[in-house]
Amino acid sequence: MLADEERGSGVCAAEPNVGGALGGVLHHPPRAKRVVQMFMAGAASHLDTFDYKPALEKHHGEASDFGEKVEAFQNGLGPWMKSPFKFTACGECGKYLSEPVAALGACVDEMAFVHNVVGKTGVHSAATYLQSTGFQTPGFPGAGCWVSYALGSMNENLPTFVVLPDHRGYASNGPKNWDSAFLPAEHQGTTIFPGRENPIADLFPGENDFITDASEAAALELLAARNREHARRRTGDSRLEARIRSYELAARMQLAAPEALDFGQEPEHVLRLYGLDSASDSFPTEINPVEETVYFSRKCLA
Repeated sequence: MLADEERGSGVCAAEPNVGGALGGVLHHPPRAKRVVQMFMAGAASHLDTFDYKPALEKHHGEASDFGEKVEAFQNGLGPWMKSPFKFTACGECGKYLSEPVAALGACVDEMAFVHNVVGKTGVHSAATYLQSTGFQTPGFPGAGCWVSYALGSMNENLPTFVVLPDHRGYASNGPKNWDSAFLPAEHQGTTIFPGRENPIADLFPGENDFITDASEAAALELLAARNREHARRRTGDSRLEARIRSYELAARMQLAAPEALDFGQEPEHVLRLYGLDSASDSFPTEINPVEETVYFSRKCLA
């Protein structure tokens, strides 16, 4: 979470929200302006990066004994094995970091680490559900969906919850990780593929000679009228209303999204702040977090 230090009480209190179930009334003063979650499927082990285990060094090579039956992907359990990397205490807090992430020692005092997270399974798909939704079975909304549902939007021209997948493919479960499940469909994550000519699929129609601006506007107006009539006859069903709002959002995004995703107009010092002067071309860039307002974004890296 990135605290909104400039505004003190947080952007949630400083700017009006649109459509949130909580109506802008929270049980504690908000401090986070937005959340950027980076989910790295198959990433480096915590034991080789941030989670120093001196006992592994002490018992390295000895036969392992967990004291109970554990789930494993191979026949039998091997001996205890220490990390191949050296750990060093960093910062005033003395946090131990391994050699590959030692550069973070310069700012480790400003970071928080959670080392008591546990799960009931080592199966990748179930564990990914647990990390994404809080449940290890499908059918529950992603974390960003709940943020969208509860807080609404501070910019009605952009979705509250966006997802930037790895360009090589999805992690386990794919879009189900950011599906809205039993919440209205408008709160599901909007997938953005940075680097593509059209980062948001189907946002703009393909080139053709038979759709004009006037005919497109007329078609959308007719569709909206039919949808409203359909919804009027089926009160209590939020699915169509959510779809209507998603169409309306898509129309607004056609104007707002190209500018939000274009870093070409940013000065060099801003690009350095974003890290875009040194980031890999394959790294999914964030939707412009200064000028645009997106509550929750999720980067998925394989």
